[in-house]
Amino acid sequence: MSGVPSSLNAVLKLASDFAGLFKVCGIYVAVKWVVLVLINFPHVLKSGDLQAADRAMGPGPFVVRRGGSRAILTGIQIFSGLREIWVRDVYLRDDFLSIPRNALVVDLGANRGIFSTLALAQHESVTVIAVEPSVDLLESLNKCVSANGWSERITCVRGFIGTFTDTQRTALSEASDYSGAPTIAEADFISQNSLSKIDFLKCDIEGSEFFMLDPDSQLLGMSDRLAIELHNWGGDIDIFLGHLTRIGFEIGHIEWAHDSCIALCRRNTLGLK
Repeated sequence: MSGVPSSLNAVLKLASDFAGLFKVCGIYVAVKWVVLVLINFPHVLKSGDLQAADRAMGPGPFVVRRGGSRAILTGIQIFSGLREIWVRDVYLRDDFLSIPRNALVVDLGANRGIFSTLALAQHESVTVIAVEPSVDLLESLNKCVSANGWSERITCVRGFIGTFTDTQRTALSEASDYSGAPTIAEADFISQNSLSKIDFLKCDIEGSEFFMLDPDSQLLGMSDRLAIELHNWGGDIDIFLGHLTRIGFEIGHIEWAHDSCIALCRRNTLGLK
């Protein structure tokens, strides 16, 4: 919406989030959130985001719906992820990417498990391997999955997969909940989980994703669907996107935010919607 004043853009985004929350969570949650946006408006203006209102929504539980799928989300600071993944639909985009029955989903950078929960909610035959190095975030993930009775369908792996900048290593070494998390080589991860085919690979590992450009990397090659966050502090985004095209992915949607993006891709053999 080129040329539209930023204040109008903000109002349109707020209205879109309200409509999405109404659809996903119901009228009570949607109205409560808008009221909290207004109450916290000075903080919203200062920060330039809606995190203050999201935090004020508390840990839930929140009942969420997407199509015929239903889940319970609960946990500290869960609401921002709920808005991004369930309301704004950043990883599926109106079913450009789907999670089919019997799918194996690999969630690299699972965080609080909001996408893992979305995947598990799609079909009772879906299984997930969730990778997350933070003890606190894994605990939140497990609570969310347990609240839905889906613990038997998810394998949680604590660790890092990928490459790291010096800045990242320093920051992680200072965070106690990341202490002791192992770095897992891609080949070991594949072997330990007996991977030969991945139906859906979601990746959000804060710039460490560029290890998949290595000619010996296998994860992209065995994946049919890919939702990946690319960060320019990790490498050249254009090179990564070009690589995806060369190895047979159709790039269906790219959502840019500052110097990063979320790219949604699927194998050309899967066909168009």
